[in-house]
Amino acid sequence: MTMKLTTTEFSFNASLSCIDLGHIAESMEEINQSRIKSLHYDMVDGQFNECFIFGDLMLKVFRSYTKLPITVHLACRNPIPYIKPCIANGADYIAIHYEADIDIEKAFQTVRDFGAKPVLAFRCDTPVPEDFIKVSEHAEWILKLSVQPGFSGQTFQEEAVRHIEKMHQLLMTAELDRVIEVDGNIHTGTIQKCAKAGATMFTGGTSGLCNHKHSIDESIVLLEQAIVAGGNSNGIDYE
Repeated sequence: MTMKLTTTEFSFNASLSCIDLGHIAESMEEINQSRIKSLHYDMVDGQFNECFIFGDLMLKVFRSYTKLPITVHLACRNPIPYIKPCIANGADYIAIHYEADIDIEKAFQTVRDFGAKPVLAFRCDTPVPEDFIKVSEHAEWILKLSVQPGFSGQTFQEEAVRHIEKMHQLLMTAELDRVIEVDGNIHTGTIQKCAKAGATMFTGGTSGLCNHKHSIDESIVLLEQAIVAGGNSNGIDYE
C-alpha cells in the first residue's frame, strides 16, 4: 500500500549550529518570524564524535533572542553533567543518546527533575534495539540522526531510513504515540524518503533550510513540496 503524504502533519525545526553565527540577531529574527516550530541546539563532547560544538553559555545567548522551544541535543558519552546547566540556560527539551554510557531511564528522570522533558536519540548507524518501545515510553519523542553528530555537510546515511521505518512500525504496533524526528542533511532530495518511512518532524540545516538562495519560509515550502511530490536530488541548488 502506498502512503499518501500531505504537508499538514509535518513540522520543521532549525539547527542553530547552521545559522549565520556572525549575525545572530538577524538570523534569530528571521527564525522568529518564520514557520519554524522549535530550535535544535547541538552539544558534542569530542568523544561521542571527534568535534566540539557549542556549550551551555552559548545556549543562554540564543535563549535571549527567542521564545521558541529549544531542544538541546547532548551528543555526549556522559551527558549527566550537562543536563542541569543546559536547563538553567534555557533548554526546554534534552535529547539523550541511547548509546551513551549511562542508565538512560535515570537520565530521563534527571531531566524531568530539573524541569525539562527528555527526548530519546539514536545515531544514524545504530539499529533499532530490542527495548526500543520500553525506553521510548519514557521520552517525549524520538530523534533519529541521518548523519554522524556534529559535522555539517555530511552524506545522508540511507540505513537511517530503514531504522525509521522499523521504529514507526513498532510504535504503531504498540499503539505508542511518539513522533519521530530526523536530523542530518535533510533537503529536497532526502526528506520524502524519511517522511514515507514515518518521520514527521524534520530538523533542517545548511543543505535544506538555512541558505542564501531562499528565506527560511521559502525553504520550508520547497521541503513540503518535496515530501508530497519528490524533489531535486541534490538538495542545495534548487530554484
